[in-house]
Amino acid sequence: MGYHELIASLRREGEEQADEIRRTAVAEADRIKVESVAELQALRDGYARRRADAVAAEEGRLAADSRRQAERIRLYAEAALVERLYGLAQDCLAELRDERYAGQFARLVGELLPCAWATVRVNPVDVELARSHFPHARIEPDGAISGGVRVSGEGGRLTNDNTFEKRLERCWPELATDVTATVLRLV
Repeated sequence: MGYHELIASLRREGEEQADEIRRTAVAEADRIKVESVAELQALRDGYARRRADAVAAEEGRLAADSRRQAERIRLYAEAALVERLYGLAQDCLAELRDERYAGQFARLVGELLPCAWATVRVNPVDVELARSHFPHARIEPDGAISGGVRVSGEGGRLTNDNTFEKRLERCWPELATDVTATVLRLV
């Protein structure tokens, strides 16, 4: 083989090796690009999942906070309604003083312990009625009493409050639930 042929042969081999290196480099670059795109997509998917999870968690927290706040507002409104209804019920106690009141008064007096009551407090209109039931007691008019009687004896150690106000106060916790439910159904 001659010198020119040797150089041509080496040149061909060098070009073939260079082509092979270029093909390998292009293939490796393509493989790296595909892997990079896949890794980038995996990162995007991971961040998207984490963001979605974070958004869902925040939505859940906000929804729970909203429910708690709404419940607090509802309870506050219900308490205010119960208080208002109690005030209205107290205002209506005077309406119980109708033509049957003398009998009601006698029943309230009959519920008291048999005792020598020293002081009897009643609505100013009931002073004479109280004198007929408690002839030996000091009768004191009390405008805060709409009906019924508040008595004390034995130097103030023994007392009994059998007024409309006290009876309403005692039954209000049970009554409030029913009254509030009825009012809320009407609204």
